[in-house]
Amino acid sequence: MAKKIKAIGLLSGGLDSVLACALIKEQGIEVTGLLIRTGFTDHKEVSADGKRSVEDTAKALGVKFRIENIQEEYWDTLLYPKYGYGKNVNPCLDCHLHMIRVAARVMKEEGADFVFTGEVVGQRPKSQLAHQMKIALQESGIEGKLLRPLSALCLEPTIPELEGLVDRNKLKGFQGRGRTPQLSLAKELGVEELAVAAGGNCYLIVPEYGDRVKDLLDQYGKDDFPRKDAPLLRIGRHFRISENAKLVISRDESEYHLLQPYISGRYFFEIKNVIGGIAIGSGEFSKKDMELASRLLGRYSKAKPDEEIQVHVILNENTWDINCTPLSADDLLISDMRI
Repeated sequence: MAKKIKAIGLLSGGLDSVLACALIKEQGIEVTGLLIRTGFTDHKEVSADGKRSVEDTAKALGVKFRIENIQEEYWDTLLYPKYGYGKNVNPCLDCHLHMIRVAARVMKEEGADFVFTGEVVGQRPKSQLAHQMKIALQESGIEGKLLRPLSALCLEPTIPELEGLVDRNKLKGFQGRGRTPQLSLAKELGVEELAVAAGGNCYLIVPEYGDRVKDLLDQYGKDDFPRKDAPLLRIGRHFRISENAKLVISRDESEYHLLQPYISGRYFFEIKNVIGGIAIGSGEFSKKDMELASRLLGRYSKAKPDEEIQVHVILNENTWDINCTPLSADDLLISDMRI
């Protein structure tokens, strides 16, 4: 009996990864869809319409599914990228290389024959230009066993193609950023509904999130970067009060609760006489910094412009009571401090 051909495919749930899985499975190959969690993608991992998880997508495709969590090891990729960042703090090429290496490890563990991705030549400027894809091949550790089914006809044949494990004639030669060929293929393969799924929505390409990471890098440097604060960067309004003092203000009741785990060991600001949110401060706050932070917190409360507010501040066993008036909504200080 012939040995079953096995492949590991990176599966984000996005259009291209779904099509790549469908193309390879159509050739009778046993596919395992691999979802890699870096800690900087949407943990819900659901489709654009909110109806389906990546695991659901794998089930609908009829492929196996595996998750690898690389959050701890990913920090070196984020903070010390060999090939640098994109417009924000997105180390796209280094990130892709990291994922390929993880997939290579899984390939060996699963006894699979090759790894494939949904990459399309020229689609993403930071990781899918021809020379970047060549770098990925050279540094992956599995150079001849990395297949890109959607652009295979534009690339040199891989080992699985040369050995007849994969029929090269059934692969595609897509190039560029247009999506029309992929959408047509999705219809042809009968995966139109699955192909609307969005990927993990990487936070590192979002300008606001990137600015917040850069702000912490300026304050702490790479070696002392507060890694535990990464989830906090997605919560609340962020402000740089002074060089060593940063404030996060809750925007609603849900964020009031989300900030609770971060209070210990930080400055905690709460208005006592007016309805409003809470704030937590990191770093070193002078009395002047605390007063400015209190006035800023007052700006996002129910206080009237000239109404005096009473702010209680706690840091471990220390407390302060600050009476002040809120900053006005049009105060230029607010935009200057906002991160």
